[in-house]
Amino acid sequence: MPHLKIHTNLEVSEENRDNILSKSSQLVARELNKPEEFVMITLNPSAQMIFAGTRDPVAFLELTSVGLPAKKTKELSRVLCELIETEISVSKNRVYVKFIDVHHSMWGWKGDTF
Repeated sequence: MPHLKIHTNLEVSEENRDNILSKSSQLVARELNKPEEFVMITLNPSAQMIFAGTRDPVAFLELTSVGLPAKKTKELSRVLCELIETEISVSKNRVYVKFIDVHHSMWGWKGDTF
């Protein structure tokens, strides 16, 4: 049920896309203590983005999950920013992370809700 969206204005090679998707999926599963089989990752490279008045490398992440614990967001922000800095070369100070905790009745799957 966790879904991480990664938007960046940088181009990402096909080879690096697979690496980022895989590492992101593993990281989210581990940090949220959820089975990876429920984790979804979306990567949106080459997005038209501006931050602080410049088109320098930038990333915006949205992590949505049922039961996302507020006490974990600081650590999640740290590890996600490190991942983006390492894998996409966007400085941590050019990354925003939005956390969204969704009630189980507001998240659908297999024609039902959680």
